[in-house]
Amino acid sequence: MILGTWLRRLVAVCMISGLAACASAPEGEGFAAQDPYEGTNRNIHAFNVALDKNVLRPAAKAYDVVAYGPIQLVLGNGLNHLDLPVDFVNYLLQGEMRMAGRVLGRFTVNTVMGAGGLLDPATELGLPREETDFGITLGKYGVGGGPFLMLPLLGPSNPRDLAGFVVDTAFRPTTYLTFANSAQISNVVGPSLTAVDRVDTRNANADLIDEILYEAPDSYVTLRSFYLQRREAQITGGTDEALPDIFDEE
Repeated sequence: MILGTWLRRLVAVCMISGLAACASAPEGEGFAAQDPYEGTNRNIHAFNVALDKNVLRPAAKAYDVVAYGPIQLVLGNGLNHLDLPVDFVNYLLQGEMRMAGRVLGRFTVNTVMGAGGLLDPATELGLPREETDFGITLGKYGVGGGPFLMLPLLGPSNPRDLAGFVVDTAFRPTTYLTFANSAQISNVVGPSLTAVDRVDTRNANADLIDEILYEAPDSYVTLRSFYLQRREAQITGGTDEALPDIFDEE
């Protein structure tokens, strides 16, 4: 799930109202002070960008040609459906029972009425996906983020969110498909789903990702700024009028 996490974080940063605003995102007060390892982080960011340029972007372009539009939609819905257990468990841990109920409702509706999650009638019924993760859960219990980190493949993070990523991985069904040894088919299906997830995410948000990685004056600063602002807003439940909603994925 590593490359998928990097892409989702990148997409989250890019998905704002007005791409020019993303390219010139202002640094919040104290953001640079949260980045004591900036030199190393920039080198890792350069590696991630090179990986995207030479591997993920070409693969996504090929996928867009080969996979017809409805096929992409069905695959995207199915992969999104498999991540719902992460949302459900974290909302329970946060004490957000209403949100946990909404996730359970979404999972049930799309499983029963949406061909096992390949279709998304739940959104039409007022149950869109509202993502959360264990990093947010820890933050709500007062755990500080620590220094900003740019991780290979994972992208922007910090020690708290890195620990959260490890825990979230345990709740993803694809984790067990990938590492299960009880049947030979598991060793094929798991990695295949993981690969499709990466390429599908990159293809679905190609213009946005290209904008931030290849057209922003300083893509590293932009990623850092929006990541830190958004994580703080997610944990505190607050909003930042200067930060458009960057998580409204379509």
